[in-house]
Amino acid sequence: MIRVLLADDEALVRQGIRLVLESDDEITVAAEATDGSQAVDIVRRHQPDLALVDIRMPGMDGLTAAREMVLLPRPPRVIMLTSYALDEYLFAALKCGADGFLLKDVYPHDLLSAVKAVVGGDAIISPSMTRSLIQRFAPPAASPVANAQDRLRALPEEQRTTLALIAQGFSNTEIGVCRGLTESQVKTQVSQILRLLRLRNRVQAAILAYSAGLSHQPPAEQTSVGDQWLVG
Repeated sequence: MIRVLLADDEALVRQGIRLVLESDDEITVAAEATDGSQAVDIVRRHQPDLALVDIRMPGMDGLTAAREMVLLPRPPRVIMLTSYALDEYLFAALKCGADGFLLKDVYPHDLLSAVKAVVGGDAIISPSMTRSLIQRFAPPAASPVANAQDRLRALPEEQRTTLALIAQGFSNTEIGVCRGLTESQVKTQVSQILRLLRLRNRVQAAILAYSAGLSHQPPAEQTSVGDQWLVG
């Protein structure tokens, strides 16, 4: 059972997220907090597996709370939640040691997947924020890195197409619509890509593709189905 601390100053938001999380038999909300200091205290006393923390809360904000949580003797995995797709929030969350960054418009099944992935050791970032991340930390796509291009030669053409869509911030659902695949088929293909390229998660895959200039190759069809987040 995955024990989750839910920290958000809005009662209605907490109730909604709790209902989503506890719809899965493998997840339980062990405690709730209304501000950062309360969240840190609960982590010290109850040692949950994961903390879902709102960035903007009164008193101690979520970023400060996350920074204190990860320094504890038995730190939880931490996912930051926010309604604001701001680069400064994303970079601050990563710097303070958070394992994930999700927007609150995340689909319920994707939130459940995120919790399980992060507890399993993965790193999670909303697709809409992926572009900002790779543009800051990867070399300019106008000057592709030869080593990155060499690594991508190991991929079949269909997997290169999927990787290009990942680098453009497409979710698995959107990739499936573009390529005529089911979401399950896309997830399998993403797992194969990560294994072949010896990468831990789709964020690393997106940065590698961007470095190789692959993210600027347009797919045959780009059909948007909404800005959804999901796990690779």
